[in-house]
Amino acid sequence: RYMKNKLASGEKKIIIKLPPHAIALSSLNELEEKKLWQQGLIKEYHSEITEIIRKYFEERFKLPALELTTSEATLLLRQRKEAGPILDITYNFLTNADMVKFAKFNPASSINEEMMKQAYEIVNKTVPEESSEVEDVR
Repeated sequence: RYMKNKLASGEKKIIIKLPPHAIALSSLNELEEKKLWQQGLIKEYHSEITEIIRKYFEERFKLPALELTTSEATLLLRQRKEAGPILDITYNFLTNADMVKFAKFNPASSINEEMMKQAYEIVNKTVPEESSEVEDVR
């Protein structure tokens, strides 16, 4: 009861919202530490890694990437100027994951490692420049 009264008395909660790239990089680090594909959980690994990237696309580019197919997502990304550097990587990344998830493809360990590298590259190449964020505020 004390805490309810304290919050109701006018104190405000401060909610810090992390930028999409920070959330994605943190999630990728956590996934890497789980070592799913090393344990034989290849489909789960590919499902999680694509979900992280698709959530990142939703926050960063404001498109419903979780509900879109790979071809629809890449088509919408082509319309975003800031997504230009990652179009080829993204298409390869999502198609490889689709093959594992839906076609029961069993990739070599080098492909699983490459998927993680591609995920980091997708996020790192699309981090917004801080100077453009400052200019948008003015």
